[in-house]
Amino acid sequence: MIHRGHRARGGAAIVHGMAVCAVLALVCVLAPGAHGARAAQEADAAVRQAMGSSQDVVKQDTARQAVAGEAEASAAGPADSASAGPELRIGFSTSSLPYVDMVNKNGLEPRLVAAALDRSGYRVVPVFLPHARALELVRKGTLDGCGPVGRHADVAGLALGDMYLQYRNVAVSLEAAGLEINTLADLRGLPVTAFHNARVFMGPDFAAMADANPRYEEQVDQRAQVEAFFQRRDRVIVLDERIFAFHRARLAARGVTAPVRVHRIFPAQDRFFVFRDPAVRDAFDAGLRQLQESGEFRRMVR
Repeated sequence: MIHRGHRARGGAAIVHGMAVCAVLALVCVLAPGAHGARAAQEADAAVRQAMGSSQDVVKQDTARQAVAGEAEASAAGPADSASAGPELRIGFSTSSLPYVDMVNKNGLEPRLVAAALDRSGYRVVPVFLPHARALELVRKGTLDGCGPVGRHADVAGLALGDMYLQYRNVAVSLEAAGLEINTLADLRGLPVTAFHNARVFMGPDFAAMADANPRYEEQVDQRAQVEAFFQRRDRVIVLDERIFAFHRARLAARGVTAPVRVHRIFPAQDRFFVFRDPAVRDAFDAGLRQLQESGEFRRMVR
């Protein structure tokens, strides 16, 4: 397309040059005076005709390029969309590696949901946003589903999928602090930093402890939660054991480490995905069972 444009402009330049040469020839051959004036008028007419011809060449070539561009676009479009199945916009939480990698649009949960729904021909488009906002958008119809949600989440009117994974939340303290934490009650009065929305996910007893503890706080970014734990050395953190192990390994690679105590005082927490359409929920459940029966699920989560 670029080469055709150059040829068109080159042809126009040649025609224009020929017209100018004609003007010079007439001026040189004809005598001054009336003959010279007539020569100038005839030359000017020749130039206008030549310029009109060159513009027609450029216009015709431009039209050909536009048609060719439209043909290329129409040829590429169907080929790109032909292999794509029905699209589902699924909401995932933020800042929860290794479960969700928001930067690379990846992670254990997006891979798991995509693999389960792919078996029914769906294509998952991940959307990353806070849990409460995701549930709101599912109800509005902006999202087709979201997760994770716990047993205590308000999902009335939505289609809840089968339990896909268990989170194992723990309390973690530094060995040097010498804390004995054997029950939830032992956290009362201690400086505790839990993950975002722990009050919702961890159940009413945990929420009561949090409300009664003036030194309790929650943090959205769990990488920052673990980093602050090793830097400040004065807090207990509550989070999923896989998430803690992931960020602890990253910090250890940078030379940030210290002996810790992992207090397993909480029961395992079942996690679910919720969907707007019961048919999509059924497709997810069926795909999840296939992943589990084939052994692929075990390979994904280990």
